[in-house]
Formats: sequence, C-alpha cells, structure tokens
Amino acid sequence: MTGILVLYDHSASICSQMARLALVEKELSFQRHAIDIMETNEQFEPWYIALNPLAVVPTLKMGDEVVTDTITIVNRLQSMPGPDLSGDDTTQDWLRAIMALHYGVLLYRNRLDPDGTAPQIMARGKFLQRLKKTRPDLEQLTNARLAGNQRFQKLLKDPVEIEKHMSAARGLIQQIADALAKQAYLAGSSYSFADCFATAALARFTIHGLADDWRGTAIDDYYARLKSRPSFTAAEVIDTGT
Repeated sequence: MTGILVLYDHSASICSQMARLALVEKELSFQRHAIDIMETNEQFEPWYIALNPLAVVPTLKMGDEVVTDTITIVNRLQSMPGPDLSGDDTTQDWLRAIMALHYGVLLYRNRLDPDGTAPQIMARGKFLQRLKKTRPDLEQLTNARLAGNQRFQKLLKDPVEIEKHMSAARGLIQQIADALAKQAYLAGSSYSFADCFATAALARFTIHGLADDWRGTAIDDYYARLKSRPSFTAAEVIDTGT
C-alpha cells in the first residue's frame, strides 16, 4: 500500500456503494471524501477534474496513485492485504454484467411528465449548457455529457426502449437466481467482489420495485445474508427511499 486510502464518493451512488463494500470487506482502513454530485455539482470542480477527468464517482486515491473505474478499483484492492475476494473464474463476468445495466432507466422511468420528459434530466441538460459557456476548458467533457443527456432524454420518451432496459434488469435477476440455486455466492462458495456488486444492485432493485421479481427464489435467502453482514451497514448501502 502506498499511503492513506481516500475514497471520493457520493452516498447514494450505486458505484460508490460497490466501492465502499469492497473496501470494508477487504478490511481496509480508508477515509471518505463526499462529493456532492447533485446540488453543487462538485464533480466538475477543477481540483476533482484533476483527479478524475471524467467527473464521475467513485475515485480511489492511494498516495500518488489514483484509480477511477469501479471495476478497476475493486480489482486493485485484491492485491492489498485482507481477505481474498477474487472469487472464481466467473467474477469478472459478474462485475461486467452488473455494471452493464442502465440504472438511470430504473430511477427515472417513474419520474416522467405526461410528455415523457424527466424534469431532473432536463435540468441537468440546462446545467451542462451553462457549464459549457462558463468553463471552456471543459468543452470536450461537457459536449460528451450533453450528448449523453440528449440520448437519455430520447430513451425515456420511448416505452419500447424503457422496456428493453427493464427486461435486461429482470434478466440479470434471473441469472443471479440461477447461479444461487447451485452455490452459496455468485462466484463460488465464498463471498467475493461479485457479491459486493450484487449487494448494491439488489438494493437498488429493491428501491425501484423489482424485489417481487425474485420472491421464492434463492435470492430471498441470499439478500437476507448480504444484509446481515456488518459491511452492509458499515458501507452505508441504501435499499429504502426513492
């Protein structure tokens, strides 16, 4: 280890929750630096852009080393002291599959105006337009974010697209249930990074009304076991509210 571990994160960010779970389960001491990605848009501050040019959370800083991608962060943690969370040869597939879902669709599909627009997404687009004018140094980043914002607005107006992403979420739930019917954890007989990611995903599914999709499956017992782990509370995983 090359210094104090500092995790720059946001409490409700699903990726931040995954990283916090991984750090806690590895039994590593770390400091948290909260980044306000909602009200003050702190992720666009020059000091944070210097750490993470994509202006997203989480970011893990270890001395002079900075790691910015969630999967890369947890894989980097594996080489550090603490329990072996590498799992079996399916771990990386699980990490990618869980990260591949469009969690924004789950969040905003029930927050649409009658014309299919999401007020929060529209407001974010206006903020990005203002940022583009006031921060020419961020033109490349703001252009990319604006394009993504426009794609998302278009997606949310299309019920077929929304259903496609909802089907992908239900498909992942079924894959998890199938795996757990054969073994105690996603990537083998012991807890791994795959379970860190699954914990955060299942918590988010619970918030967005998808828990009924796994009733009567092995996920019932699995999620109860995940919630009973000290890491669930220590990492401040959120599965209630909106």
